[in-house]
Amino acid sequence: MIVCTGFVTNTDLLRGQVETDRRGALLINEYTQTSEPDIYAAGDACVVQYNPTGRTAYIPLASNAVRQGRLAAINIFGNTQKYMGTQGTSAMALFDHTLASTGLTLKQAQSAGLNAASVTYHDNYRPAYMPSTEMLTIVLVYNRDDRRILGAQLYSKHEIAQSANTISVCIQNKNTIDDLAYVDMLFQPNYDEPFNYLNLVAQLAIEQERKNAE
Repeated sequence: MIVCTGFVTNTDLLRGQVETDRRGALLINEYTQTSEPDIYAAGDACVVQYNPTGRTAYIPLASNAVRQGRLAAINIFGNTQKYMGTQGTSAMALFDHTLASTGLTLKQAQSAGLNAASVTYHDNYRPAYMPSTEMLTIVLVYNRDDRRILGAQLYSKHEIAQSANTISVCIQNKNTIDDLAYVDMLFQPNYDEPFNYLNLVAQLAIEQERKNAE
């Protein structure tokens, strides 16, 4: 059984003094300043800039808190380092599997009003002629209007958490399925196929769009 109870912000100290969202999370600018310029905020008390949608969101993750905290400490002495936003990238060990995610699921993308589609790649992570291999599943979500990558979900016994970080960078940099499909990645049979599985899932997306255009 998995119980997801969520988070509640603890911002009563600043209630009525700075702007918040409907959950009570503090609104901050790109330098982690609140609506009161002398008050900086970081972590689970405030919103993040969510790059897949270009909107603010409440995503309480340790990775966001650490980055915002460092930036707030830097910018208190002068606004010099901008917050780059987040993709909400995360991973967990689920028994002997790794489950990782970054950005939007297809349902989330469509709920956000985006013309989104997805493809699913399911295959071995490295050649079958190797002594052993493992299956992996990747769902890649993208915007059909501009072909930008919006998110991905990955699942395998193979360690694929770092691949979620790669997709996170793609979302951050506004890369498209065309960029990911043929970007240079290493090939060594111990690690992957001549085309890395991230290349291959993006190639599936390109093929899906080609068929839809016929």
